[in-house]
Parts: sequence; C-alpha cells; structure tokens
Amino acid sequence: MDPRELVDLVAAARLVCFPTDTVYGVGGVATPVVREALLAAKRRDAAKPLQLIYSSRRLLEVSLELGPHVLEAVRRLLPGPLTLLVPYPPGLTFPPPGEVRHGLPGPPGAGECRMATLGVRAPAWPATAQALAGLPFPLLASSANPSGGRAPRSVDEVEAGLLAACDLVLDAGPVSGTASTIVDLSLFETERSWRILRPGTVDGRDVAALLDGDREESQG
Repeated sequence: MDPRELVDLVAAARLVCFPTDTVYGVGGVATPVVREALLAAKRRDAAKPLQLIYSSRRLLEVSLELGPHVLEAVRRLLPGPLTLLVPYPPGLTFPPPGEVRHGLPGPPGAGECRMATLGVRAPAWPATAQALAGLPFPLLASSANPSGGRAPRSVDEVEAGLLAACDLVLDAGPVSGTASTIVDLSLFETERSWRILRPGTVDGRDVAALLDGDREESQG
C-alpha cells in the first residue's frame, strides 16, 4: 500500500485494528470521538487511561515537551516493545492523563503522592507493517481485546464484535503476542528512579542495562 494512501485511510477511519511489535492494537487519531468509540468497543472503564502510539521516536520527541532526563530515557528505550509512563507533558490537553502513586519517604503510613502521567509507545514495527512508521500523527490506542481479555497476536484472534467496530483492519500476519513492558518514568526527571509496572517482552535487567548502563535492576 502506498504510504500516502495509508495515512489518508487511517485519518479517515474512526477505529483501526493494526499490528505492533507486541500485540494487535485498536485505536485511531487522538480525538474525543475516537476515544469514545474505543472505550465502547472494548467495554473499557472510562477512568482507565489510553496510550499514544507514535510511528517513530522522532515524532514522539517533537510532539511532546519532555524533561531532559526523561527525553534521554526515551531515546535509550525506544523504539521497542515498551510502554513508557512519562510525566504528563505541559500544554497537553488530550488524552486525559493517567495516574501513578508513590509512597512518601518516612515511616509506614506516611502517605503517598500522585503523579499525572501519559503512556507512550514507539514500536519497532514488524517488517510486514513498516508502512505504519510513516504516519505523521500518533494513534490513541489500546490492545485489540475486550477489557480484561487476552491481547491478540493476529487478526484472527481479535474478538468478532471488536473487529466489526473497526472501519479499517490492517493485517500484517502474526506478531509476538507478548505484551509490552510498562516502565514508570514519572519520577525519572527529578529522582532518576524508575520501576516496572507490568512485565513484558523486555525484562527489568535489560531495562536497567539501557537506562543505567549496567546489568543491575533498579526498581526506584
């Protein structure tokens, strides 16, 4: 498919089913209309945040205002099979932020702080889906399964009802089927600390090697 044609098709669709380097996703251009359609198709709680999938790390870098240390972490970790929770960027108004909690230093029961975050990805696109690397906009997205269901590794594994809700289906054949590793970088700018919130394709030792320059796992 001509890359320009793909851009037009994705931009015109409300929901798109598409491959990544981990599992198949569903989503579309980052608008409130797409968000509502995505929540309905997945039967997903509106309080649960959605992520932005960027076609390239470069597009992510020029689209979001990130602190220098978080930006360096992004450059070390992406592209690849990771979802990064970064501090919610200044000036961004959509999608709504997510939230992570951190215990405050001190004795047990000292309390906690809450950080507004944005989940971002820049996949290492499979060879059969390289055309997606040319999209000039991010996709508001989630895995292509009903909330709580198993994420699909192929179009054939996507629930029929969810697939029917998509205006465009991009079939690139099977992908790995292992979910992305979620890395919380919400305190990385101020404290250089990080933690794994969901294990996935990349384990903690490999994340540490990329972020810290050694093989010691840091859980912040």
